[in-house]
Amino acid sequence: MMENILSVSHLNVYYENRENLLKRFRARPQKKLQHVLKDVSFEMKRGEILGLVGESGCGKTSLAKAILGMQRQYEGEVALDCPNPQMVFQDPYNSLNPAKKIGWILEEPLRMKPHLTREERVRRVDEMLVRVGLDAKLKEHYPTELSGGQRQRIAIAAALLCDTDFLIADEPVSALDVTIQAQIIRLLLRLHRELGISMLFISHDLRVVYQMCDRVLIMKNGEILEQGNVQDIYGSPKTDYTKLLLEAADIHAH
Repeated sequence: MMENILSVSHLNVYYENRENLLKRFRARPQKKLQHVLKDVSFEMKRGEILGLVGESGCGKTSLAKAILGMQRQYEGEVALDCPNPQMVFQDPYNSLNPAKKIGWILEEPLRMKPHLTREERVRRVDEMLVRVGLDAKLKEHYPTELSGGQRQRIAIAAALLCDTDFLIADEPVSALDVTIQAQIIRLLLRLHRELGISMLFISHDLRVVYQMCDRVLIMKNGEILEQGNVQDIYGSPKTDYTKLLLEAADIHAH
């Protein structure tokens, strides 16, 4: 039996909002807590691609932040058996320093390894660029000079150069046109196959999730409504919400 790389148990996340509507009557603004994630529990096997599906604002990114340790205030338990998890964002341009060339950006995580020489860092960067389907000559370019698909490949390369075996892909193809989407999906599947990376794939596109994932979580308003194998969920959805999502994607249950 495969071991878990991620276990989330009874996770609750609250965001604090301050409202000043009653400030005429009170010396301090009133604190209100927004319940963002509600008793979320699931497990993820090592080497699995797990899909997380839901509408914008349902809590998908909040869950990703809690898993990565970016959300410190929560109730419940998050156990991740990976010392160096990484995240690939929807728009990689915001995570790539526009003032630096691609070669410098990709070498940055390798500079944290003092045992690597300059020549070894360059060799690793060149090898990773080839692995993600790019020409090593792109090292001399700036992010602004690349296409959206090329920038996404650079973001994936940067994550892999951190020697991670757990990747959160947060809507990684939704900002790309259909042709480039298919290329990035094929790339992620190949990297998963070659490197055995565990991947939490966040998306609102059920068709992409069907292509990518082994299992899927359906989230609405901060709750996991149902979870299971992609074939089971898509073929026999248990909740009306999942049925509506599938119908909206023109996917018909068996």
